[in-house]
Amino acid sequence: MLRYLAIPVVIIGLLTTACQTSMLKQFGEVKPGMEKDDVLDLMGSPSRTQRFHGKDRWTYVFYDDRIRFEKEVQFFNGNAIYVGDISQPEVTKTAMAVDAINDQKNKEIDEQIAKEVEQHRKEYSDYEAKARGEDKVRYVPEFESIR
Repeated sequence: MLRYLAIPVVIIGLLTTACQTSMLKQFGEVKPGMEKDDVLDLMGSPSRTQRFHGKDRWTYVFYDDRIRFEKEVQFFNGNAIYVGDISQPEVTKTAMAVDAINDQKNKEIDEQIAKEVEQHRKEYSDYEAKARGEDKVRYVPEFESIR
């Protein structure tokens, strides 16, 4: 009796195993505009999730024929806006490029501040000299000595 119940279970298991499609083909069905629930139903839970610049980024890592794939889906307001490989920022927007630009701006600001400080010091010493009257030429009469 137990044998008769085990046969259908084994057959169903074999059929469901044979019907599995590759994750790469499943990911190919994900399109921009799909909602998060639709992507979850199709692909399952992502390997990584991240919120970056107001967008939800889901990363799927899977193997197909021993080749590792990392694919990404980006969502904005619950709808997919990007589907594909892991997106890399533009070269001008990488952390190192932004740091270099900021360092250059900071250097320019420091130079400007140094110029302003030197100018303020000169203006202050000019003001002090004027307050003491050092900027005026004074007439000193000549006296003849008395003998």
